[in-house]
Amino acid sequence: TCKHVLPVMVEQGSGAIVNVSSLAGVRYFGRDNIAYTAAKAGLHKFTEQIAVKYAPQNIRVNTVIAGLMHTPLVEVRLMGQYGDGDRQAFLDERNALVPMGRMGDAWDVARAALFLASNEAGYVTGAQILVDGGITAKCN
Repeated sequence: TCKHVLPVMVEQGSGAIVNVSSLAGVRYFGRDNIAYTAAKAGLHKFTEQIAVKYAPQNIRVNTVIAGLMHTPLVEVRLMGQYGDGDRQAFLDERNALVPMGRMGDAWDVARAALFLASNEAGYVTGAQILVDGGITAKCN
């Protein structure tokens, strides 16, 4: 996407890109997802490099890093892979991992992305905003 949108943003003299990533690119949480983890960590560095390169053209590039989110992926695929068939027990286990006591949802990620895309974040570039209910702080 950056390959195609950056020339347009350079021509118009401004822009904002918000990449969405995962905590997997920041911390190891006990699941071996080597390719996924490497891709997410790479996205964080990619964002930083693009942000620095295009800052002089008034183009901001940031990343929202999502933590444990309650999505259809959790309900279907992850529960099938890691759950023992007890849906509520699986959800309770995931919620308990989060200091806020619950997983986030798509709206939590969307609100952070909206802020980064808005003029309110006009001096923010190369940043990574954690939307994780405190998991990363707990793991430090």
